[in-house]
Amino acid sequence: MLRVICVRTGDKYDQWYEDNLKHMIDTYSGLRYDEWCVITNDIFEMPVANKLQIFDRYRDGQNIYFDLDVLIKGDCNQFLKSDLHVCHAWWRLPYHTPLNSSIISWSDDLSHIFKNYQNNENYFLLKYPLGIDEYLYREYMPWTFENGYISFKAEITEQDYSVYLFNQRQEEMKSLQSWWFQEYFLPIQ
Repeated sequence: MLRVICVRTGDKYDQWYEDNLKHMIDTYSGLRYDEWCVITNDIFEMPVANKLQIFDRYRDGQNIYFDLDVLIKGDCNQFLKSDLHVCHAWWRLPYHTPLNSSIISWSDDLSHIFKNYQNNENYFLLKYPLGIDEYLYREYMPWTFENGYISFKAEITEQDYSVYLFNQRQEEMKSLQSWWFQEYFLPIQ
């Protein structure tokens, strides 16, 4: 069983981002999934921590998570991994972590990641102010994907990557309507 997951909490992303992600998954990713899942519960003080709910809710089968601010234009089967995997963020500045959780893949029960954060939320907010990438890096040292994706912070021209990460530049997905990547998106309402 393959499950594709995204998180849309708060008001940062509207329905278009969710619909657009599903469109790209269905059209370009090559993923043959059994279940499409969207988490909308806003339970943590740090909004990005809501992403950790994926580990509590989905404890079986093969799971793959995508941020809403990604461009998918090619095969994503390469990201299906049994062991916990996230992106290697080689483009980040040294004071940050070398991980990026725009794509997360795992199998089976990793609910302890969620429970640990939930039971110690105030502590982790202070200990890891850079967010859940830092939490995952320091507490769990996940495996990393090394190929198949790129950050728009590192490359803005169309290259042979399956996924482009917008990394908090989601508004550019809608505002740069004459750019090459718009052909992969749903029309903007």
